[in-house]
Amino acid sequence: MPKPIKKRVQKRNIGEREVISLYEKALDYYLENKKTVYLGAALTVLFITIMTGLLFYNKKITEQAATLQYEGYKLYHNLYQEDDKKTDEVVLKKALEKFQEAYDKKKSPITLLYIANTQFALGQNEEALKTLEQFTKKYSGNKDLLPLAYYKIAAIQMKEGRKEEALKTLDTLYNLKTSPFLKDVALHDSASILEKMGRKEEALKKYEQLAKDYPQSPYYQLA
Repeated sequence: MPKPIKKRVQKRNIGEREVISLYEKALDYYLENKKTVYLGAALTVLFITIMTGLLFYNKKITEQAATLQYEGYKLYHNLYQEDDKKTDEVVLKKALEKFQEAYDKKKSPITLLYIANTQFALGQNEEALKTLEQFTKKYSGNKDLLPLAYYKIAAIQMKEGRKEEALKTLDTLYNLKTSPFLKDVALHDSASILEKMGRKEEALKKYEQLAKDYPQSPYYQLA
């Protein structure tokens, strides 16, 4: 009798067995935990929706802040006036309002600095100092604008006759390690203040330091 032909069972390789095993486990888990799977999927979709919404919201807020900021710039720099009868004070107040609205929408170091400058231009010296102090704390790592904030503080202190405070502020500006900017200005203005106070020797040391460290500075030529 002829021997029956046995069908050769094709063995799955290890990779196939692992994939099928993983699929079976996933299917079993799904069947046993339908509610959990649905909840997890729902939470994932909700999370994606929220994140997408936040991205669009932040973009909208940024655009609104930029618009307000630009309107403030135009007013501050007097690029246009709707009515020729409007005084500078009215224009500056409007500029300040726009800058504050922009800053409330989105925090920005340049906007905060413009708020301080506008307050100073309006004669609101104490408010300007508070804003600048806020700037030095909040944006202490901003090497480009931090020197400007300290220089503005010194300018306000000088305007109010607080010379000793102005000297301390200029020293702080000169000793900033995060930025190389305005150090020659700090030396020149410190020397000028000391000279007006009759402290000639101290003023001379500042001028000598200016000449030594910043020989190319235009402030050295003024010394």
